[in-house]
Amino acid sequence: MNEAALWALLAALCYGIAPVLEKIGLQQAQPLAAVFVRALVTTVFTGVCLFARSEWVPLAHWTHKTWLAIIASGVVGVLLAQVFYFVALRRGDVGRIAPIAGSYPLFACLLAAVFLGEKLSPGRVFGTVLVFLGIVFLS
Repeated sequence: MNEAALWALLAALCYGIAPVLEKIGLQQAQPLAAVFVRALVTTVFTGVCLFARSEWVPLAHWTHKTWLAIIASGVVGVLLAQVFYFVALRRGDVGRIAPIAGSYPLFACLLAAVFLGEKLSPGRVFGTVLVFLGIVFLS
């Protein structure tokens, strides 16, 4: 296994652990409050890491386009997605909700083709169909 695959596997493990912990926390916490606390902890931790690694400096050189893209990504991909996901987790079973929420590669693949001009090869189309069928079977 190469280094990139190992990091991806570690990410997958973390993504698998998180919904179980979130479901436990959402037994008492409201989704929006839970997203706030989660974001606050993430912000503090990443701020400490950025400061410790002296990675603040490049932020000053970002273009307006970069700032807007990253901010919009935060609003859509973190804030809205997490609130919707936490509401779903609170109302449903982790085993059903996590695979549905994990279907985002389907949307990413299609949107990348439309907005970024990425090619939809037969392999990608077949893979996205398999992901879709997997979600149908798991749900």
